[in-house]
Amino acid sequence: MIVTLIGSLLKSINTVSEFFLKKELDPKNLTDLQQSLLNWFAEYQRKLPWRVEYEPYEVWISEIMLQQTQVKTMLPYYRRWMEALPGIREVAEADEELLLKLWEGLGYYRRVRNIRKTAEMICNEYGGYFPEEVTKLLKLPGIGRYTAGAIASIGFNQPAPVLDGNVTRVLCRLKKILDPPQLSEVGKELWRLAEAWIPKGKARHFNQALMELGATVCLPSSPSCLLCPIQHHCLALDSENVNQIPVKVPSKAPKQRYRACAVIRFNQSLLFSKRPENILLEGLWEFPSIEGDSIKNLKEILEKHVEQVYGIMISLGNEFHQLDHRYTNFKTRVSFYQAEVDGLQVEMDETISWVKFSETEKIALPSPYRRFVDWYLKQIVE
Repeated sequence: MIVTLIGSLLKSINTVSEFFLKKELDPKNLTDLQQSLLNWFAEYQRKLPWRVEYEPYEVWISEIMLQQTQVKTMLPYYRRWMEALPGIREVAEADEELLLKLWEGLGYYRRVRNIRKTAEMICNEYGGYFPEEVTKLLKLPGIGRYTAGAIASIGFNQPAPVLDGNVTRVLCRLKKILDPPQLSEVGKELWRLAEAWIPKGKARHFNQALMELGATVCLPSSPSCLLCPIQHHCLALDSENVNQIPVKVPSKAPKQRYRACAVIRFNQSLLFSKRPENILLEGLWEFPSIEGDSIKNLKEILEKHVEQVYGIMISLGNEFHQLDHRYTNFKTRVSFYQAEVDGLQVEMDETISWVKFSETEKIALPSPYRRFVDWYLKQIVE
């Protein structure tokens, strides 16, 4: 038993250490890789709004929006944000409701709150201008090593490395790293390479070129290797196992949750409440609702919840709409039940509000509720 455990441990250590033994790129090959990538980027880069002036504020917002979101998806959000908040002072002074509304649909709403906090810090401590140094950027709320490197390198052309999913994939394939990038030693090596390969004075374009290559050519599956400008440096391509790199860590099956929502209507208005602080989707508006691990008795529990919290007695009808939504670590099935009341029986405050049908577009809703409201209002019109 002990021999087996020791053997497994030694095998693991040897596996993790294997990529350190691979030959480093000599100066000539590194220069060729750098220049080939830069030339390719100059010709084939996508025309993106933050690449016009490379304003640090624009770079910052684009990077936060692009986390877990593809460029084609985030561009309408980015343009809408910049139209409403063209500078960092506008963000610092903006009402939270506006920020949440502009962010609606992107998810991860804690990020938009960190954007507000960062904007306030920059206005109060740096005179409204982003600091250039990575060490100072890392002290700002919601800015980690990757985002700090992106702002410093893209916004200021500082030689700071970036390592997102696209860059990780490119580097793992170039070096044929056969271990999951989540391993500590692998991660350290990838950060080292990302920094060591930056050509002097060209961090802005080189880092973007790596990210662009991963986003458009060196794809997770079925990469366009024949179009890759640095294919002759790719060790994974030589061994024909590009699709298996980076090595993936098996993910856990998402936990199933169930949510019951009361769609309470009075004339041409719906009842909404604001989610409290320090929970998922904090500050967004939602229907009166409850959540559980089982759908059993949720409707009856919801009726009691509405009476206790909102002070009104309702009898919910049958489920009349259902949708599924996936979050990072769990998925939820949302069931909607309708009830009508005869009068404005609910005492209003800043967390509870009757919203007219025509005004629902103005409040920030979680994605599943926005989908439902769009469907619901369409049914009424029809």
